[in-house]
Amino acid sequence: MTIPVLLAGHGALPSGVADAAELVTGPQSRLLVCELGPAESPDSYGERLSDLVGDAPEVLVLADLPGGTPANAAKLVAARRGGLRIVTGLNLPMLLEVLVRDGDLDELAALAQSAGKGGVLTEPVLTR
Repeated sequence: MTIPVLLAGHGALPSGVADAAELVTGPQSRLLVCELGPAESPDSYGERLSDLVGDAPEVLVLADLPGGTPANAAKLVAARRGGLRIVTGLNLPMLLEVLVRDGDLDELAALAQSAGKGGVLTEPVLTR
């Protein structure tokens, strides 16, 4: 079973990360995006997020900020229905690793967390 991956975040960040991932991997039918608009209420956002999750038995949610509205809305959806794992700190290495791997929901969540942390590096400056 292919587990859907829902990107939840502020503004256009989720769409931007999705676009970048698809540039690298090609189209991804399992990818869902839920952007929080500047005037949107947490309740409205939570309803949209819940609608995107639909009746999928399991969904991996990659949210931008711990404690932010997108992550908190996902937590509320998870509390009501179960079957969601939420990993915060959304970044491109995290998403790419999840999209190219198979595994159960817990494995994908652990992989996302590891790849997200591992993708944050200080690159050396090239010298001539």
